[in-house]
Amino acid sequence: MKRLARIGGMVMGIGAGIIAGLWLLKDKITGPPQATVAPDEAPKFRVAPPAPEAPVAAQPDDLTEVKGIGPVFSARLAEAGITTFAGLAAADAAAIAETIGARDSQVEDWIGQAAHLAP
Repeated sequence: MKRLARIGGMVMGIGAGIIAGLWLLKDKITGPPQATVAPDEAPKFRVAPPAPEAPVAAQPDDLTEVKGIGPVFSARLAEAGITTFAGLAAADAAAIAETIGARDSQVEDWIGQAAHLAP
């Protein structure tokens, strides 16, 4: 019984090897795959649509012109995404104060000054 199982395993192994070899050689045996496009018709390629143009970012303003904003708070505001007087004037004072670590009253003062400096 063990001998029969061993012979069966060898036969299966040899058969699998033959099938794998034929699979590797199938293009040489059957020829290359035929084109499905008519010879007079040009192939159509899939082309990705052009990427949308990025909106032109507003030139950043020098926020240190606002009294009370120095280089540190200017950098923190830039990290929060506020780089213009108009952006600062439209911001929520409480949210900005919490984000950059400033007092609410201080940020409200900055917003008032930025509203006067915004174009």
